[in-house]
Order: sequence, then C-alpha cells, then structure tokens
Amino acid sequence: MEKQPLRKFGVILLVVLLAVLSGCSSKQDEWQQMLQEASSRADRAVSNLEKQISNGGIRNTRLLSRYADVVRKQKPEMGEIVDALAEDATLKGPILKGLKSRLETARQDAKSAPAQGQAAVENTWNELNRITSAAAPDVYGMMLTDPINVLADMSDGRLARVSAMSKEASALANQSGDQGVGGQLVGNPNYGHWQQDSSGNSFWAWYGQYALLSSLFRGPVSYGGWAGRRDYSYYNDYGRDAYTSPSQRREQNTVRQQTEKKFKREGKTFRSPYAKTRTGGASGIKKPVIRNNRSFKSASKKSSGSFKSPYKSSSKSSTLSSSRSSSYRTSRSFGGGK
Repeated sequence: MEKQPLRKFGVILLVVLLAVLSGCSSKQDEWQQMLQEASSRADRAVSNLEKQISNGGIRNTRLLSRYADVVRKQKPEMGEIVDALAEDATLKGPILKGLKSRLETARQDAKSAPAQGQAAVENTWNELNRITSAAAPDVYGMMLTDPINVLADMSDGRLARVSAMSKEASALANQSGDQGVGGQLVGNPNYGHWQQDSSGNSFWAWYGQYALLSSLFRGPVSYGGWAGRRDYSYYNDYGRDAYTSPSQRREQNTVRQQTEKKFKREGKTFRSPYAKTRTGGASGIKKPVIRNNRSFKSASKKSSGSFKSPYKSSSKSSTLSSSRSSSYRTSRSFGGGK
C-alpha cells in the first residue's frame, strides 16, 4: 500500500523535472536565436563596411590617403609612419582588422553562451551590438579623424585638422600637456598598449609599425600623467566603448586600477582619463549608438509563447547606411594654412 504513494510522488517529480528541463531548453533556444540574429547583423555591418572602404564610399578614407600623400612628399623621412597611418584607409587597417577579429571571437562565443547562462548571453549580445555600431560607415569615418589629425599635425600647419579644434586651441581648452605629435592615438589599443616597468609605472608602448611616433614625442608617456592631462581624441572621448574588445577593456581597467592604487599609496590624487569628455570635437559629431542591457531584457521576453526578433528590418537603418559619410567637414579647407 505504501508503494503507490511513492510511485505517484515519483511520477510527479519526473513531470516537474521534465517541465524544468523543457523550460531551460526553451530559454536556451530563445537565447540562441537572439544571438544568431545579433551575429548576422554584425556580419552584415562589417561586410558592408568593407565594401564601403573598397569602393571609396567613406569620405575620410579618401581624405586620409590625400593627407598621407602630402606629408609623405613634405617629410620623406617619415614615410614609414605615414604609410602605417594610411593603412586605415584600406582593408589592411588595424581598426578594421580589429573589428573582424572581434566578430570571429563573438561568433564562437555565441555558440556556447546559451548553455553558460544569461550573463554569458548578455555579454556576447552586447559585444555583437558594439561591433555592429562600430562598423557603421559614418562612425568608422569619425574614427579615422584621429590618424588624419596626426598627419595634419605632422604637416606643420599645411593641413587642417578634421572635426576637431586646432592643436593649440584644444590644449588650451582642456589644459592638457603637450606630448608631441601623435597624442590622439595614445590609449587606443589599435596602435599600442600600456606596458608596466619594474617600479609599477605604466608607459605607452607603440606597436612596431608605429614606433617612429615615439621620436615625435617629448618623452615617454606615463599612464598617470596622461590620465590627468590627456587631450581630446575621438577614440578616447566617443569611440572607446564601440571600438574596444572585452579583453582590451579588462586590460584598460587593470591599468587604471593599478595606477589609482599606486597614487593612493604615494598620497597623490589620481584622475581617471575617462572621467569626463574632453573638449575638442566638432559640433554634431557622430557618436556610436549601442543597444544597451534594457534592450536585451526586452528582446529576451517571449510574446504569445513565441520569440520575436529584437531587430526590425528597415531601409533607414543608420548602422548600415553610408549616406552620412559625405557630412564630414574639415576645420579649414584641404591644404589650408593655420
């Protein structure tokens, strides 16, 4: 007589377990579809960006090449670094290569994330959305203003800065230190990285092809000094979230935390380099627009028992449009004086 209640209990337990497993499977399937949608969207965005670069559809890729030609003739001894900076106008540029590498990593993460839980899914979702935003042709064009403006500064006033104040005006507005030519690229992981010495101080180290820029600086750039007195750059003030991989973001956070602790031990005041946006960008500057966690939570909810894609197709999608690429303006005309 006692076996029957036990048997019923076992049946109930099995039903509950199957329901739980079914719910988990359903949720994982939902997450998987979300990530597939986000992955496809990022893939289309990067492919479109490559086409725009190849076809010369982004004004600032053409401008970067023109600036490089001028400086190469003006200062032939700087040809190596000029050529390296000009690569960002091509499919060989480090910014595009970085996006493609991140996309491949995110694709792989998208396959395993649903089984790892919501946090993993959300992280992958956010990374794919950052890549999509960064691959927008008009936003990519704004990222090129940093290497363009390095070339402008190298020209000794012959070329105008693009979508930015003059070097002198920017330094005055931000009370920044004069590091020398190339300061716009410091902190950007596409061109170098922070390297720690035996005393625990972090200094900026250029990647090989950009090493010649160090000769244009007034001395080594320490993280602590740069953080408190850095000048404006598009990457550091607007593009960092979209153009930084998760691993690069962790490295940046580590350097900041280590430097902050060191300053505290030494009784110094530390100011984060990203505590505030620096003055220097032109009005109406194009900023990356990234879907946030709230949109993830909204997209992950089921409606009427079925999953609805978080993306709505639209021919007006700004992330895949290059129509704004013609909207860039230099602070003076090409080839202008001071």
